[in-house]
Amino acid sequence: MLKHYLELHQEENLHLDFKLLEGGPDLGNRTDRKTLAIALSGFANASGGLIIWGVNARKNADGIDSVIDLPGLANAPLLLARLNELTGEAVDPITDAVEHRIIGTLDNGRGFVVTMVPASDSGPHMAKLGENRYYKRSGDSFYPLEHYDIADMFGRRPKPLLKLTHRIRNPGPRAEIIVGLKNHGRGSARAPYLSVKTAAPFHQHWAGLDGNRHEGLPLLVEQSSPGTWRYGARSDFVIHPGVNHEVLSLTREGNVTPVPAAGVQVRYEIACDDQPLTEGSLIVPAQDVGAG
Repeated sequence: MLKHYLELHQEENLHLDFKLLEGGPDLGNRTDRKTLAIALSGFANASGGLIIWGVNARKNADGIDSVIDLPGLANAPLLLARLNELTGEAVDPITDAVEHRIIGTLDNGRGFVVTMVPASDSGPHMAKLGENRYYKRSGDSFYPLEHYDIADMFGRRPKPLLKLTHRIRNPGPRAEIIVGLKNHGRGSARAPYLSVKTAAPFHQHWAGLDGNRHEGLPLLVEQSSPGTWRYGARSDFVIHPGVNHEVLSLTREGNVTPVPAAGVQVRYEIACDDQPLTEGSLIVPAQDVGAG
């Protein structure tokens, strides 16, 4: 890969940066430590990126740093160890999931290290190790964040994304449609709200979700009506990222109305803190609930 970069005179870009060391691989040089801190801050505060250590890049005719040589590093394993040690000190708050790896060695024993920095939702991240400023990656360079950038990023947090889920319990004439909410977002869903509306023969199960008249969320009795059931919880109730939380059971028990050939339509509304009200419709095929 690195030889290919040299052949193409690979340019630095939004997600790729090349670095040499002014001092040794122990990162005892203050400038090298600040370089690490700035790069981690800049990539984490933007959309993430790679830093490849041991590659010489200089400005080309277009004014963009591009690869001109692959000198490598005198002691790549030592640099790797020091990068791992300093990552936790280089930015505040700490950036999650930063990885450092050796990616190649030259015939003379010199090697290369790559640092992989993911985009972060927990920023902004301040560059430390003597720098004490916030940075962002823009184009092929790192720039100090302006005050308005920092203020905007402090308001940026991972968001929840609740979506309707369903499964069939007891397939056949006594089939139940178990309806729930799954959080597909990266933020926790607080105070979830779900409204479900359907028509005969399906209705809310009298015995609840678990057979003991318990539901997955509190039923908003005064806001519900025949054919429409609304559920909502307070802000201390959370559906965490990746979690599927079942709420209610729909059954046709006690109703002899045939299941429509087109299937069972379930209309719904979903909301929670940081997620505005969304509406949708689910069609459960008739054959899935024992019809036909």
